[in-house]
Parts: sequence; C-alpha cells; structure tokens
Amino acid sequence: MSASFVHAMRRKAVRLTVNAVIAVFALLPILWGFLSSLKPTDKIVEFPPRFLPEHPTLEHYTRIFADNAAYFIANSVAVSAAAVLLTLALGALAGYAIARFRFAGRDTLMVSTVAIMSIPIASLLVPTFTLLSWAGLADTRLGLVLLYAAYQLPVVVWMLYGYFLSLPVEIENAARVDGCSPTRTLFKVVLPLSKPALVAAGLFVLVFAWNDFVVAVTMTSSETARTFPVAIYFYLGFYGREWGPLLAASIVSIVPIVAIFVLLQRHFVSGLTGGGVKG
Repeated sequence: MSASFVHAMRRKAVRLTVNAVIAVFALLPILWGFLSSLKPTDKIVEFPPRFLPEHPTLEHYTRIFADNAAYFIANSVAVSAAAVLLTLALGALAGYAIARFRFAGRDTLMVSTVAIMSIPIASLLVPTFTLLSWAGLADTRLGLVLLYAAYQLPVVVWMLYGYFLSLPVEIENAARVDGCSPTRTLFKVVLPLSKPALVAAGLFVLVFAWNDFVVAVTMTSSETARTFPVAIYFYLGFYGREWGPLLAASIVSIVPIVAIFVLLQRHFVSGLTGGGVKG
C-alpha cells in the first residue's frame, strides 16, 4: 500500500473516532433518559444507579397519556405546522422580492431583517402579550401561530434570500421567454428548485415552535391552547419532581423532531450550504 493511502485511512479512522465520541456524548443523556423512563418510580432515583432497567415498564407513558398528553401533542402539531406554512409562504415571497427586484430601501430592508434577528424574544414578551390581549388572541392557538411566524420570519427571509441569489437568473429568463409571468415563474420554477432551502428554513421554524416553552407559557393560561412543552412543565411539582412522567413526556417530545430530521437531513444540509455560493 502506498504511503498516501495509509495516510488517508488514518485520517478517516481519526475522523470516525472523533465523530463517534461526539455522538456518544450527545446521545448518552437521551439514551439514559429513555431507559430511565422504563424504570419503576422507586428505581429511577436509586443509588447507585443502574443503566439498564431491571423490570421495564410502560407505566409512565400510560400516565402521561392518561393526563391528556395526546391533546397537548395535537396542539403542538397544529400550531407548529401552521407556523411553518405561514412563515414559509411569507418568507418565500419576501426573500424572492429582495433577491430579484431593485427598489428603494432594499439594502436597508435587508439590514433591518438581520438586525431584528438579534432582538431577544424575552424582551418582547410583555408588549406582545399586551398586543395579543387587545386583539383577543391571548390564550389561543392562532395567537401562538402568529407569534411564532413573526419571530421566525426574519430568519426565513434571510435564508431564502441567500438561496434565491444562488439560483441562475437565466433559468427564470428562459421561463419568461416561454410566456411565464413573474408569479408563475416563482411558483413553477423557482420554488421547486428551492426545495432544500425551504426544507431547511421550515425545520428551523418547526424546531422553534415545537420546543418553545417561554412564549407558550406566557401567552396561554388554559388547557385549550396549551402545547406539549408547557404540559411537561407541570410534572415539575412544587414539592418535588415526578421523574417518571417527566422523562416519558420528554422522550415523546423528542421522537417526532428526530424522525423528521432523519427523513429530511439531505435537504436540510444542502439547503444550508446552497446559498453560500452564487451562480
């Protein structure tokens, strides 16, 4: 074997080892939580702890669904899906307009979009709650959808703007020569080619909306609009933690996001990197 081949194999082995170590550190807490959720309550906090459950049980999963977890999960699904669709619809139109059309204030608008991304969400909670209450949207799913879309719209516009710039203008010019209007060109040519960017931007919005606790717990007060992260919080009792249901609910909340990322990881990676090179 040549020296270059041996060197390449060593580099590959080192890379795999480093990736394996990082994966273990990242996944071990999740695996520990999952295995602990299968233990009886008295075995979760035993010392010394056991990694594997001696007598696996699903009592904690039964408990959370008896506590109406399915309804709260459905709330989270509805709010997250609606927020993703609304944000992508508005973000695609805004990003395409900024990327392709020349108009007064275009650069200022883009700089403002990036600047808005730096504003902490916590600093907006009080005025936002006042606005929602005035509009009659406090403690509603629609109010959460509008808030999540508003919070994530600058990020989506910025991501799609960069991706639209990377698409060759000649493709759009050819479509217009064939008789397509600008609107038809956007929906029939540009957006289908931008699927990776749309998936990447949609996943950013989805993760934010699905995992959000601070906004949801501030803007909701009843079970009607309560999302799953807020429902999980109620297992942190004043006099102690209900570790079994808490762990089971946490694992249930993780599974959908992990599954979606596994299914869409190719589009996600290409969507993140596609806007980095123009032409």
